[in-house]
Amino acid sequence: MKEKILGVLGGVGPLATVYFAKLLVEMTKADCDQNHISSIILNHSSIPDRTEYILDNTKPNPLPVMSEDAKMLERMGADFIVIPCNTAHYFYEQIQKQVNIPLVNIIEETVEYALKNVPSLKKLGILATKGTISARSYQRACESRDIVPVVPSIQDEQALMHIIYNQVKAGKKVDFELFMSIIDTTKNDGCDAIVLGCTELSVIKHDFNITRPDIIDSMEVLAKRSIELCGKELAVTI
Repeated sequence: MKEKILGVLGGVGPLATVYFAKLLVEMTKADCDQNHISSIILNHSSIPDRTEYILDNTKPNPLPVMSEDAKMLERMGADFIVIPCNTAHYFYEQIQKQVNIPLVNIIEETVEYALKNVPSLKKLGILATKGTISARSYQRACESRDIVPVVPSIQDEQALMHIIYNQVKAGKKVDFELFMSIIDTTKNDGCDAIVLGCTELSVIKHDFNITRPDIIDSMEVLAKRSIELCGKELAVTI
């Protein structure tokens, strides 16, 4: 059987892309190099900021760059493409039209995973960038499955943006207590589970070894799906 090759449209952000590559290795059941998946990783860090453009269309548009990157990955032999960035999925349909290979949707995969794995799921908390929340990407995915999406208050949204942009992306120390307080506040709104709908938040989960079963990491879900699509076996369950 022909080997499947994963194309990673990365750089959005760079640290999240590197962590995604690490997850691919750690989550694959392999006892030698040859048992791991093959991937083409494009860590294109100069792609314009996604949230800036979503909130203000006069800002530089990331779509032309991301579309060209997707085409490049296809030319290089990728069988399908993933984007380890939730906010970038605002452009999902437009990028998919530019290539002839599947573009895996992290948001659809994550909400579907939650539906299958959270017993009696009714309300799902969404922690994400202001761009993702404003685009209603997760809200639509939830509502199409009769799940009530719960988004942070304006105050918590501002705090999350500070953590994402001024701490994780900036390579600074993360205010872990603030991060966990946002999770607890969202959970106390009656949510059955919380989605980390920004891949910078996935980095925090890893760095602080958060293992709560009610926290669903979109990056882990995407890595799991990528490994399955490449025909490999999972070493860990999430």
